[in-house]
Order: sequence, then C-alpha cells, then structure tokens
Amino acid sequence: MKWLIPAIAGFVLITALYLLMQNTMPKYAGRVPFLLLLFIFDWLILKNIVVLLKKCGSITRRLFIVLWWSPLAVLLLFLLGTSVFPLQSMDKFWRIYLPGIALMAYLAKIIMLIPLLPVFLLQIKARVTGFFFGKTPATSGKSILFFRRMGIFIGSLAFAGLLIGSTIWVYKFKIHSVSLQIEELPDALEGLRIVQLSDLHLGSWMSAAPLQRAIDKVNALNPDIVVFTGDMVNYSSAEVKGFGNILAQVRAPLGVYAVLGNHDYGDYTSWKTPEDKEENMNDLIDFYKSIGWKLLRNSTEVISIDSARLLMAGVENWSATARFKRYGDMAKTMEGVTYGDFNILLSHDPTHWDAEVLENYRGFDLTLSGHTHGMQLGIEALGMKWSPARYMYKHWAGLTIQGNRNGRDNYLYVNRGLGHIAYPGRVGILPEITLITLARKD
Repeated sequence: MKWLIPAIAGFVLITALYLLMQNTMPKYAGRVPFLLLLFIFDWLILKNIVVLLKKCGSITRRLFIVLWWSPLAVLLLFLLGTSVFPLQSMDKFWRIYLPGIALMAYLAKIIMLIPLLPVFLLQIKARVTGFFFGKTPATSGKSILFFRRMGIFIGSLAFAGLLIGSTIWVYKFKIHSVSLQIEELPDALEGLRIVQLSDLHLGSWMSAAPLQRAIDKVNALNPDIVVFTGDMVNYSSAEVKGFGNILAQVRAPLGVYAVLGNHDYGDYTSWKTPEDKEENMNDLIDFYKSIGWKLLRNSTEVISIDSARLLMAGVENWSATARFKRYGDMAKTMEGVTYGDFNILLSHDPTHWDAEVLENYRGFDLTLSGHTHGMQLGIEALGMKWSPARYMYKHWAGLTIQGNRNGRDNYLYVNRGLGHIAYPGRVGILPEITLITLARKD
C-alpha cells in the first residue's frame, strides 16, 4: 500500500486547487481534474518504458523520471500561478512558452502511446486471464520489447517535430490564393483583391520581426481591401504594445476592416473590477483607431467602387457552441441595411455561417472567418487535408461553397490564422495570408 499516501496527498492537492480556481478563475477550474487523468496517463506509460532503462546508471534513470514528470508539474504550477497572478501580468515565457512546452511533451506522449497499445492490450489480457483462470500469460519478450522501443522512438521523433514547428514553421507564412467566380459581377469589381488576416494573438509573439515580414508579404500582394477576422490578443490589450507601428503599415486603398474574436473581450483572465475589464476593451478599440483599421462592431460599411456598391459587414463574436460567449447581433448589424452588388460578412467563428448566416442572411456572397487555426497541427500535402480540427469544426480551413436558392453561390473562407496560442508552433498547418480575387463567372 505504499501508493496510498501519495494518492491521498495528490487527491487533496487537486481538490484544493479546484476550490481555489473556482474562486479566482472559474473558467479554468474545470481543467483541474484533467490533471488527475494526465497523472494516470503518465504513470501507465512510464511503467512500461522505464524497464528499458534498467541497464542505465541510476543518475540517468532518475534524470529521465524527473524529465518525464516535469510537464505535469509545469501545468500544475501554471494553474496555481494563474490563481494568484492574472495572466496578463505574467511574462510571456511563463504565460506562453512554459505551458506550451508542456503541451508539446504531452502531444509527443500521445503519439508514443500508439505503438504501446499492443503492450497494454496484452497486459489487460494477462490480468483478466489471471483473475478468472489463475494462470497469468507472459507479458515480456522480444515483441513487447520492440513495441516499447518503438514507443520511445516515435515519441522522440514527434517531440523533435514539435520543436521544429515552434522554432521554424511557426513563422513560415504561406499565401493561399483563391479566385471566386461570381455571377453577374459588376465590371468595377472584376479583379478586386481582398487580403484576409486572422488570429494574430499578439501576446504569443516573442519578437516583432516575424510580424514585419508578414506585413511586408501582405503589402506585396497589392490588396484593394484588407480584412482581419478577430483575435488580435490572447488575454488583454496590453499585448499589442510594440506591434502598432508594424500593423499601421498595412496598405489598402479601399481600407482595412476588422472584427473582434473570442479572445479580444478579456474573458480568459481575471480582472479586479468590471471597470478594469471595460477599460481593457476601450484600450483595444483605441489601438484599432491608432493603426487606422476600421473596427466593425455589429455594423456595416458601404464601399463605393465606381458605380458598384460593396457591402462590408462585421459582426461581433458569434458562436454556435456554448463554450464561447456570444456578443454578435446580426439583426442589429443589418438593421436598415440593403445588400450591395457584392456583400462580405466578417464573422470570427465559422460555426456562425451554418447556424445563422445561411438560414437568414443568404444575401452575403462571402463570409470570412478564422478561429480554428487548423489546430496548428495537421497534414496538407499530396492531396491530403487533415487536422484534429475537423472533429471540432465542420469548416476548419479553406473554401466552402453553398448553392444559393437565388442562383448565386454563398462562399465561406476559413483562414488558418497568422499567430498561435497554446502550442507555440505549427506543424503541417502553416500560418496563413489569404488572397481572394473576384472574377465574373462565364
């Protein structure tokens, strides 16, 4: 029963942390019991692979065990820290990269689990057989050793890939070019170039230099209009410091338009008073004004291009899932508004398109969203397109076309995001700059 005292101590610690988080950061309190599941997950895998270290020295074994448990310790300390210090007051390394590295470790451990599954199945079979028949089959041998070694190898390979993703691919900006074929498009809108950015998450950028490279790429595309579909920050408006002069360099003769994302409202950190949270929002609004971007908050703008009218509408964050607060109001947005010759809706969360836009606002030819990041992890090569995001979002990246009963297609484009959050990197799903060009359908 040597495990009983540590188990009781762990239960007491988890319970105390949960109660503390309920009072300080209730949004994150539900994640505390998840630490217990991570502990069981870690223990099961470690129990199987530690046998490979028998021939190693005691110092090597102890170092490995310390490193193995470090990610869980980091997440525990991070949650404890957030219950005492507001996230916006933490240094970027402690707030972004320390938990990010822990997340990378767990992603690698999950991949490590795949070749270890046969080992677990044999162990379960041995326990069941021993319980019912009193005879326990062997759970060792060359095949078991092979699977354990494969687990270590594949897990190490995955962690190496995630490290590359956090140092190289995270700033390997990719331009996705899309041509939209539009029925009865006015001559004045033929060839119109729209560049979309999304999900900057400025609080995750350790340096402004990569952002400068991205904005240089945007301007090199010679856009007529630039749009930004939300999530300028992670937790607070203070994160924009040092980036304003770069974002102000965006050039588009017909304007730069933006909407807010779920992270922009300050809902993911604690505030001393409601007034502090309101001041945070006002500071972010002032930042948009200072860089010359038109922030659309349940409002519209009509852009006249010769004799053509382009309607640009922006709705505040609207999600079909209960996990995200709903601030958007399409009725308010479209009150007294008539559609133009081409109509664009900026809406951060792509679930809005299916849930409301297609139902009641089919006059919008093009809806532009972000939010998913493509989970910053996946495969887009050799004709394959896959990401864990597909299990959470019906539309998680790229272009979707829906036939309109009035004869004109409705388009949704989901940008993969330029920044990052949680995992401080990108693997397979590169940060995106989107170029959309309008063309008349023959």
